[in-house]
Amino acid sequence: MNAIRILTYIGISFIYYSCSDYESRMTDGGNAIVERIESYIDSVGTTPESLSDIGIVIVDESNPPYYYEQIDSANYTLYFGTVLGESKTYYSDSKKWEDFYRPIKCD
Repeated sequence: MNAIRILTYIGISFIYYSCSDYESRMTDGGNAIVERIESYIDSVGTTPESLSDIGIVIVDESNPPYYYEQIDSANYTLYFGTVLGESKTYYSDSKKWEDFYRPIKCD
């Protein structure tokens, strides 16, 4: 009985830390993309229409694993999928990654 509890604990711990590491790596990669988007805005004066405008080759729907949405000339979102169909989203209006969907606050 104790062996089953120990294996269950190890399995849950492994899943938790794997997911946490994945989310951390994806957030770091997303921050690099945000920097490129912000640099584009500074030089062109508007948000890019797609990630390809900032030099990211879009191979298919999951490559790259980030999804960009141009809201208007000043606002955008960038998000990636996490576990169980959830996503983590960067909102340009708050300059933060958030764990839930919300409308962006346009000026």
